[in-house]
Amino acid sequence: MRSLLDDPWLKADTIVIKPNWVGTDRSYGFTECEALHMLLEALDGRIVVTESYSLGRGPPDGGMKFTADGKEVDWKWLFMGKGWKWLEKHPDWDWFKEGGHWDRIRKNDRWFLDEYEFTDLFNERGVECVNVTEEVWQGRKADPHEIKNIVETRFPPAFREEIYSCVPRRLYDLRGATFISFAKLKKPYRDIISFTLKNFFGMLPDPLRAWWHQWFDSSLIDTIKVYASLFNMYGICEGLRYIPWWEKTKRIIKDSGILAFGRDLVSVDAVLCGLVGVDLEKLSYIKLAEETFGAYDKRLVEEAKAAATDWFPL
Repeated sequence: MRSLLDDPWLKADTIVIKPNWVGTDRSYGFTECEALHMLLEALDGRIVVTESYSLGRGPPDGGMKFTADGKEVDWKWLFMGKGWKWLEKHPDWDWFKEGGHWDRIRKNDRWFLDEYEFTDLFNERGVECVNVTEEVWQGRKADPHEIKNIVETRFPPAFREEIYSCVPRRLYDLRGATFISFAKLKKPYRDIISFTLKNFFGMLPDPLRAWWHQWFDSSLIDTIKVYASLFNMYGICEGLRYIPWWEKTKRIIKDSGILAFGRDLVSVDAVLCGLVGVDLEKLSYIKLAEETFGAYDKRLVEEAKAAATDWFPL
């Protein structure tokens, strides 16, 4: 990996890495400790790992109970239809911060880091962790007016200006560093991919982003615009030890050793979509990303499609 990742941006003094830690379901796919360990050993700079809290990243116990619309429910309910719609109408998370839920999600996050051996890895490598939710909710965030000015010198204004209030001050202080979106290669159910672009949705502080999902494409691209204005962006997507593969039946493809990487995140993701057989025409956020950051090379996507049967035999 060290020999492959030969780019001046990856030799920066400080490198920020955003893994994909949406949950703990291996069949869906998340960044495991082994893959992150390999990446850290391939880099020489000071490492900062960043992620937000997620209601799906903890012990499988349903989470804490609370009252919504006069009914007693739990965190698991929020992932369902009625719960999701309730959350769409409640962008303010004060109910969560004040009801003991904040302490619980902190404990869940510590459990995740310990259970999956990240705590030991970070201690061994001297990695700093910046939790987006914790920083923003504690008020340790960058001045939104400064973020707005920086972003809008490069890109059109954000669809919703709330996005400018979601940047931890600690990350803002590291601006100019290299930022790696470290994603997981997968062939997901219903083509819901989360490669290097969609991985940035996890930079929003909400532990479940139903409110932002109402404007998913613009919310995602605006988040990327913010971090592209502050950092040198680099995308890495790995299928080193396992690839979740949903096609007819759910299975795991092991030891493929696939690593895709580059500065152009739109092209990285487009080629990967061709490789795993995801229809780019169904991904409207890719089209918006093209308009914002530049088009991908369609010839490379066709080459990836042609190679797919050799890489992933049925």
